[in-house]
Amino acid sequence: MKYKIFVDGQFGTTGLKINEMLKNRSELELLTISEEEKKDIEIKKKFLNEADLVFLCLPDAASKESVALITN
Repeated sequence: MKYKIFVDGQFGTTGLKINEMLKNRSELELLTISEEEKKDIEIKKKFLNEADLVFLCLPDAASKESVALITN
């Protein structure tokens, strides 16, 4: 079983480092969103709910908004 990982804020410094550390792990599937779609709430909601683990690499207010999108 591959664990699905989503890094919300993957284009920032911390998100880039996390993706770099995890990208070659065969037991993980990194869910990635394009830079153009990162502000699309529906796409973001899909990834947040599909992931087994989410890293929030965002400011506090944006992190709270992302957590509110998780329904599972």
